[in-house]
Amino acid sequence: MKKIMKVILILATICALMVPVFASAGSSSGSNVSEMWVNCADGKTLNLRQSPSTKSGRIAQIECGTKLEILEFCSNGWAYVTDGRHTGYVMVKYLVDTKPGKYEITEREDNFVAVSPYMVSAIALNNKTDRSVGLRVKPNKTSGLIRRLEAGDELQVITRGRTWSRVVDMVTGRTGYVANDYIERI
Repeated sequence: MKKIMKVILILATICALMVPVFASAGSSSGSNVSEMWVNCADGKTLNLRQSPSTKSGRIAQIECGTKLEILEFCSNGWAYVTDGRHTGYVMVKYLVDTKPGKYEITEREDNFVAVSPYMVSAIALNNKTDRSVGLRVKPNKTSGLIRRLEAGDELQVITRGRTWSRVVDMVTGRTGYVANDYIERI
């Protein structure tokens, strides 16, 4: 009888020790769950779909910079995800591993407002005179560079967005985008 009680006690102890292991295996914070961020071209929203197909119904539109929890990667370039409110499928090519910075997300065209043109001058990056800001083809820091602006270069603002302004470079006459943090009104 003592041997049976000992075996039961040992089994009960082992089971008690295994409960946290089994609990963590089913939780959403397990190591098989990953987080990724939305970063679409041209500041567009990412469609969250009912099934992994562009022909399936749209559940929601997700803004660039939104963090998603990856529930499952599909073999056809899609992922099953949740943003905390909605769950569905998105195309993996619009997801990035690290949170995109403020200037890496392309600002949407509908964020820009036409303004009465006014003059600004470029200011150096982080107040360092040896680092210049870029005049870009599109409103994000990963788009093509038209040219490097030097501190004091004059620009004319023609539309203004939340993060970027569309400007005319007074040196070259070309139109491009510069981050609002690196220009000041003159």
